[in-house]
Amino acid sequence: MISGLIGGSLIIFWFLLSYALSYQGIGDLLDVLFGSGHETLVPFLIFLPHGVRVIATYFAGGSAILPLFIAHILLYQIFGGVPQDTQVPLALIGSSCSFLAFEAMRFSNLNAYYRVDLPGSRKNNLGPPLLAGILAAILNAMGNLGFFLFIETDFMGLIFFIGYLIGDILGLLVILGILFSIQKVIDMIFKSQSS
Repeated sequence: MISGLIGGSLIIFWFLLSYALSYQGIGDLLDVLFGSGHETLVPFLIFLPHGVRVIATYFAGGSAILPLFIAHILLYQIFGGVPQDTQVPLALIGSSCSFLAFEAMRFSNLNAYYRVDLPGSRKNNLGPPLLAGILAAILNAMGNLGFFLFIETDFMGLIFFIGYLIGDILGLLVILGILFSIQKVIDMIFKSQSS
């Protein structure tokens, strides 16, 4: 129970921190490069929370859905910009997209979730979270597009969702790159110490 609360709290923390880093860091970079007036581009250029969403599901499976849902709602409350009546459906779409992607992979007999007890020939590698993350980005963009088309709003368009999809994938690549680079460095340190 306690480990589940700690794990859920960490998922929420990293999700919100990655959004703050994405929004502030990319916004500052765009200020330097292009000046002001880029506010509509910032949220989807590199959406790091998608990488956090995928990694959380990779390690925690279905138990990551509730913390991700809470993180989405908190994100909407803290950073704003999302109409009140759309927050719950968007949070449901965002928090479940990576779980659905990993389950689709598992259903297809692919090595989907992180497993500690893998034999040496089937190590955990970059492939499963990368494939699931791309599939989750597609599911997330399609779910959001479908939702906004259903409620007939005109503030979202197809171009926004293509950008959203690209931002999800770029955010995934950054997070996976960092995570697997750290793993390689740790592996090299342990190999050099054991020699």
